Amino acid sequence: MRDRHRTFLAVCFAGALVIATAGVATAITTISGSGTSWSPTRVSVSAGSSVKWTATSGNHRIKSWGGNWTWSRSLDAGTSRRHDFPSSGTFKFVCTIHGSVAGGVCSGMCGKVVVT
Repeated sequence: MRDRHRTFLAVCFAGALVIATAGVATAITTISGSGTSWSPTRVSVSAGSSVKWTATSGNHRIKSWGGNWTWSRSLDAGTSRRHDFPSSGTFKFVCTIHGSVAGGVCSGMCGKVVVT
C-alpha cells in the first residue's frame, strides 16, 4: 500500500510540473537584417533562449561558421527565422550574400550569439 501511495504522489508531482512549465515562454532576442548589416551584430542570451533573425529589407542567407554549430536559413524581406540555443557557447553567423569568411575571418555582414 505504501508503494502505491508513493507512486501516486510521484505521478501527481510530475503532472503538476508539466502543467506548471507548459505556459513558460522562451526568451526571444531579435537580430534585424537591413541592407548589408545586422543590428545588433552581437547578442548575449541565456542558455535555453531563442534568437530570431528578421529581414527588415533585402534578402539574406544566414549561415553558421566557426565550427561549433551548423545552421543555414534564407530570409526574404519581411520574413523571420528562429533558432533555439540550449547550451552555452559562442555561435558565429554570416549572410553569405553580403559577407564572407576567408582564413577564419569574417567580413561584411557578420555577427555572433554569445550564450551563457
